[in-house]
Formats: sequence, structure tokens, C-alpha cells
Amino acid sequence: MIYSHKLVFDERLYDAQVLQKAAYRSMNSLTVDIAVDEGQFICALSSNIGLDESSFLSAVQEFKKDVLDYQLRHQLSAETQPIKNLILGLAFSKTGLISE
Repeated sequence: MIYSHKLVFDERLYDAQVLQKAAYRSMNSLTVDIAVDEGQFICALSSNIGLDESSFLSAVQEFKKDVLDYQLRHQLSAETQPIKNLILGLAFSKTGLISE
């Protein structure tokens, strides 16, 4: 039996790349189809063949956790990028590899 579940994520709060990463991570248990509709990402999750209902529900929960985890990592990376660039710029300026 194939199980299915639909999740909706607001496009203002989540990035498409984040959903794709979470879908990739869960591909051993789930198939995820992602669509966009009126500012929302619609994720249609279906179980892979041979997965029981309990394992499917667990995989859905893990997918939700992964989406949140990847979104927070994405935001943190974006927020800290200028600082990373500054540190790298300073580090390379001391090596003589970058001319002024």
C-alpha cells in the first residue's frame, strides 16, 4: 500500500532549495513532489513501495524537521556571509596573493 500526505509551506518563510534538500535526504522513504501555488509550496509526499504506515508517518515527521533545519542553516549562512567574506579577505590580504 502507498501512503500519502500533503504539506504546505509559505513561500515567504521557506526557500525552494531547502525543500529540495529535505526531499533528497528523505528519498529512501519518501517521494516528494513540490509545486508552487499562490505563494505556497505544496509538497505531496508518498511512501516508497514496501514502507509500512508507521515508518511513513515517521518519515513525514523527519521531513518536516529537515525542512526547518535546512531553512535555519540557509538563513544563518546568508546572515553570516558578509563576515565570512571579510575574514577571508583579511586572511588572503596578509599572504600577498591579493594585490591592492
